Amino acid sequence: MMTVLITGCNNHFQGIERCLHDNYEHEEIRTIGTDCNANHLLGTGCGETFVVPRSDDPDYIPEMLAICDEMNVDVILPFVTTELPIMAANAHRFAEIGTAVSVSSPESLTVANNKIAMYERFAQYMPFQRVIRGAGGVDEFAREIGYPGTRFCCKLPESCGGNGFSVVDEKLGRDIRLRNKCGVAGFVTLDMLKELADSYAGEIILSEYIAGHDYSVCTLSASGEVLHRCGFIGLEMDYGSVMLGEIQKNATAYEIAETVCAELGIDGNACFDFMLGKDGRVKLLEVNPRLSASLPFVAAAGLTLPYLRCKQLLGYDITGYDINVRYGLKMRKYYECEYV
Repeated sequence: MMTVLITGCNNHFQGIERCLHDNYEHEEIRTIGTDCNANHLLGTGCGETFVVPRSDDPDYIPEMLAICDEMNVDVILPFVTTELPIMAANAHRFAEIGTAVSVSSPESLTVANNKIAMYERFAQYMPFQRVIRGAGGVDEFAREIGYPGTRFCCKLPESCGGNGFSVVDEKLGRDIRLRNKCGVAGFVTLDMLKELADSYAGEIILSEYIAGHDYSVCTLSASGEVLHRCGFIGLEMDYGSVMLGEIQKNATAYEIAETVCAELGIDGNACFDFMLGKDGRVKLLEVNPRLSASLPFVAAAGLTLPYLRCKQLLGYDITGYDINVRYGLKMRKYYECEYV
């Protein structure tokens, strides 16, 4: 029996757990969940749960090591972006107690986890952007891109799940009906953004806005070589997660994902986020070198990437499985209540 520990044991956990249990070989899997917030831990769906410190706490790695040692954990599947560099730096310590960590190398994470570094390396695949500080940078970019005739968007270099993302639009930015509307891209006016930029101490990314649909490619790589991949379009989104989507192949997006994996040497699970423009353009937005919340959708189409990653880490050949991806499969996601 394989024992797998998944961090960030929140509302996405059950879907990932199903990916492990509904595997190709009907193998029995024991799952363990951890989170730094006791209220986020699921009361059902996993064998054991543990409240652990935040990943930036000095006690995080020692406590995770103790859990893995006590529970004889075979594989850790990290689900939290901020913990990836910490896990990568300590992977050898887990290996010493027989636990494999699904994480790419520190060198690949330095670029893949940083939106600014990604643009410096792969600008030819990404929307035009600038990194600014303060209101002056906002005015300069607005003139450069031709605003208000051309809309643009802002985002934070190290955010995820759509946090910090807004579209700059004079009309929609003043529409009170869109305030705090769950899952919908926020809108701000140019003056609002300038005020926010002056009050924010860090860097802000300003980027060309591309009208169209979200598109993602989930990959599983071995030291940069993509072994399995599957793409899907997001027709409706909530906080960066697909609520209505369809499994679709896009050759250009597949090629870009494979190129980035090869150049960065990405190892393990990753999810590449794109925009499919109304004009047919494919633009890379970012890469998340970890599990994706949409992997259960990909698994339903026939490609169970979390399970394959576990088998890969344990030394098995994962290229010989008879996998036929069901392109055209559609998904509508609903939320369920848990009573504990």
